[in-house]
Amino acid sequence: MHHELFYKFGNLIYQLRWAIICVWLALLLLCVPVAPHVISVFKSTGFSADNSASVKAENFINKKLGFSNNKFIIMYSSEKLSTNNRRFMREIKKSLAGLKDFSINHEIIYPDSNVKQISKDKHSAYAVILLKDEDPLSQAELDHFKSLIKTPPKMTMLMGGEPIFVENVNKQTQIDLFHADLIAAPVTIVMMIIIFESIIGAMIPVVVGAGCSLMVLTILYFVGTFSTLSIFTLNIALLLGLCLSLDYALFIISRFRYELRNGHSTKDAIALTQATAGKAVFFSGMAVFVSLSPLLFFPVNILFSVGVGGLSAVFVAVVTANIVLPAVLSILSKRINLLSIKILTPKRNGHSPFWHWLVTKVVKRPITYFVAIMVLLLTLSYPVIHAKFGISDYKILPPHSDSREFFDNFNASFNENALTPIQMAVKTDTDVLNRSNLLKLIRVTKQLKKNPLIDEVDSIVSTSPALSSRQYHALYTMPAGAMNEGIKTLLDTTTRKNMSIITIVSKYSVNSPESKALALELKNIKLDKGMTAQFAGITLRNVDVFNVIKEIFPYAILAVMLFTYVILLVLLRSLFLPLKAIAMTILSLSASYGVLVFIIQFGYFSELLQFQPQGMLDVSLLVIIFCALFGFSMDYEVFLLSRIKEQYDKTGDTVNSIVFGVEHSSRIITSAALIVIVICCSFMVADVLMVKAFGLGIAVAIFTDAFLIRSLLVPAIMVLMGRWNWYLPKPIDDRLPKA
Repeated sequence: MHHELFYKFGNLIYQLRWAIICVWLALLLLCVPVAPHVISVFKSTGFSADNSASVKAENFINKKLGFSNNKFIIMYSSEKLSTNNRRFMREIKKSLAGLKDFSINHEIIYPDSNVKQISKDKHSAYAVILLKDEDPLSQAELDHFKSLIKTPPKMTMLMGGEPIFVENVNKQTQIDLFHADLIAAPVTIVMMIIIFESIIGAMIPVVVGAGCSLMVLTILYFVGTFSTLSIFTLNIALLLGLCLSLDYALFIISRFRYELRNGHSTKDAIALTQATAGKAVFFSGMAVFVSLSPLLFFPVNILFSVGVGGLSAVFVAVVTANIVLPAVLSILSKRINLLSIKILTPKRNGHSPFWHWLVTKVVKRPITYFVAIMVLLLTLSYPVIHAKFGISDYKILPPHSDSREFFDNFNASFNENALTPIQMAVKTDTDVLNRSNLLKLIRVTKQLKKNPLIDEVDSIVSTSPALSSRQYHALYTMPAGAMNEGIKTLLDTTTRKNMSIITIVSKYSVNSPESKALALELKNIKLDKGMTAQFAGITLRNVDVFNVIKEIFPYAILAVMLFTYVILLVLLRSLFLPLKAIAMTILSLSASYGVLVFIIQFGYFSELLQFQPQGMLDVSLLVIIFCALFGFSMDYEVFLLSRIKEQYDKTGDTVNSIVFGVEHSSRIITSAALIVIVICCSFMVADVLMVKAFGLGIAVAIFTDAFLIRSLLVPAIMVLMGRWNWYLPKPIDDRLPKA
């Protein structure tokens, strides 16, 4: 062992301990000024597939019309005043009059120019504001925009639109993080004190975890200045970073204290810790890194963003655990046990009699435990067969948020699906406003109106069904001075020389099978000669995201499994153990997905957890949990099996090695798992459903993984496999790099 790379690395860290600490503190000080500004770089929901047909169509429409996704809907309501009263419309125009001072060019579509912007009960109406700017609004610009709009007297006013939605999620994210910290921090500290029975020992992982979080935030800030990051990245990346850094700190510190108890000097204890726990952390980190890497190859912004955040978290956690933490321990030495608190938990030299008793029971009756745990895991996994997948919408926000309040009120007075229309950009070879093309547009509009899946069709040739192509041509080609403002606004917001937009509203919700079927039908629509079409809108965007994930995800699964197998093969020198590790991870994943379907999709315990069931699971969350969980599960697998193999290399006795490995590692593995579960449960109090579901999925998987699979199922399977656990043909062994 003294000649191993990690042992030598431990000696080097001991020699450079003060220099390492100084560099780490300097980096943390440089990160501090960045932290308050991190939230400003998250400006997108991320639910779009780059280079997909829908995104290309959206970019084409925005470029042609000069507008962007900076679209606002301002809804006005009055219990007493009717929209038939001229005062109602006057108050709306007075409310928006201040926008003349807004620095970004914009177009306002007032409700008096479009009857569909007036509710059926005539007590609500909305205006649409389109900004002529491609870049997302900064917070200062958004605040200025909102300040220029005044609420009319004796009327209620609500604002909606993607910029408002992004702002709401950002604010809710900060609130959720604060609430999660209030719950997780004190509980984690108490649990650390119980585990280490020392206040100093307990505080070290907490301080290291806080430092890791600060560095991850800084990395995300600088990445976000050069590329668009999803607003859901922050919570998920911090959750991963905190959990990994605390896990790794627990394993490193526990092994260091174990070596000190065995009479080694501080220098030797650090070297031995690096040669054992440090090496396990490194390989575990590699497994997590590999499991998260496929997220970078999905051309879906939310997956790419979480991949960037997750990989940053893994990198910082591994570097900190393998370099900074050993340097801190080198300085503290035996002072790691200062301020000891005696807790009545029976232990003998680092392991608990309870785990010795339990694993002895398992190895004596492996088939019984194997069957019992498999039945339990398969029962938890059963709801997966009823899983439905879609893309999250505004319902991920709590009812008290501004965006959610807007959507709920809009849905009560108007057609909710009107907020998520399909835009059909019809391109023509000649001027779109000549009689021939107007006649073709009339035919297309009539064809669309016959579709039973379509509720509304709006275009420049649907303003009045009685008008002919000749009359439309006369209307749209009259001198600008003679044209009324409504017609000017219609043409400005829908039409250019060789293109015009047809707006299609589905009868069904955006995630429904019917709307997805409509999207497919529209892509195959037949047009007259000289006309082509592109389709944009949230429905098309969701379909493209779903198809991209469906296409790439199987390859991501294979890649993660293959590279994980190779990493574990090099570490464990066994053909069977890596396969078993992958199979166990799939079991914990299935249990996690099953519980998510039961709670998030079916809605059980929704009142207790305070969310509105969506009737489906977000497909991007499926991918994120797979990649994150595959890495987390490998954490515990690596630490358990590396300890078992360490003993097997000394004794050659499989059963003895299993008992030794479980009783010396299960206490710390389950302690680490408990802390991760607490952190995940603290994120379950989040009001953003995406974050709540992620915390729930990880918590369930970690519980099944640490308490059922690693503690009971793995020992049972290894006893049943006997000497086949360690089978590795010599030609393969000779060609593998030495770990």
